[in-house]
Amino acid sequence: MQLTHIALWTDHLERLRDFYVKYFNGKSNEKYVNPKKGFASYFVYFESGPALEIMQRQDISETYDKEHIGLAHLAFHADTKEQVDQCIERFRADGYTIAGETRTSGDGYYEGVIRDPDGNIVEIVANGEPEISTALFPPYELLLEADPDREKIEAYLKDSDCFIARVRDSIAGVIVVRKGEDQAEIMNLAVADIFRRRGIARKLLQYVSNKWAPAQGVGLLRICTGTSAAGPMMLYQQEGFDLVAVDRNYFVRNYAEPIWENGIQCKHQLILEKQLR
Repeated sequence: MQLTHIALWTDHLERLRDFYVKYFNGKSNEKYVNPKKGFASYFVYFESGPALEIMQRQDISETYDKEHIGLAHLAFHADTKEQVDQCIERFRADGYTIAGETRTSGDGYYEGVIRDPDGNIVEIVANGEPEISTALFPPYELLLEADPDREKIEAYLKDSDCFIARVRDSIAGVIVVRKGEDQAEIMNLAVADIFRRRGIARKLLQYVSNKWAPAQGVGLLRICTGTSAAGPMMLYQQEGFDLVAVDRNYFVRNYAEPIWENGIQCKHQLILEKQLR
């Protein structure tokens, strides 16, 4: 199961919709109206994660002004601590209530808390910077999420460098890169489920591009992905990789069992490259 949306009642429909569109880069659909029930709503969609359904009905007007059983708060993830600081200062400047100043929580999150126009509590959170280091023991369970063939993984690990990202003493992500003469290929990149959509994959890519590659004299990085998932392709392009070729039916030819993602069979391989100098 996947959580698809969270619903909020409001008595100021456009005001609350505009708040989440303006401050959290939400995208709103057209207004839905059911005159018979006196109901109206908007769905606001974000870059990732559940949508917000913002709803209004004439007979629902009661608000809560204290802690209560049920929905406690909403949380949006920022890429960095600096972004959390910037968001909180923006809300302060625009006159919104700061319900909690920025701090590092006991479980390692950096967070600030505000109240939206209806008084709902909204957290803006970021992880601390992940600690990236050489993997003494490759995390096979995580590597297999990106490449289901253990024999292939073991083969390229023999002449590759493997790095892990740790967050709060947990392995959040892994990247494997194999060096050639003047170029290198990222063979595996995976992030643990609970740490996805938190910038871990981006940090690992940046570590290889900005630190590992220059130290190794690498001038070109290559990475390959399948056609069954749009997220990785978008990330790689944002990090400076360009599509240079398509290997049709690569995964059909090279893997004994079909690979399925998002209800789509992964058949073709996209090859991307990034010039470093």
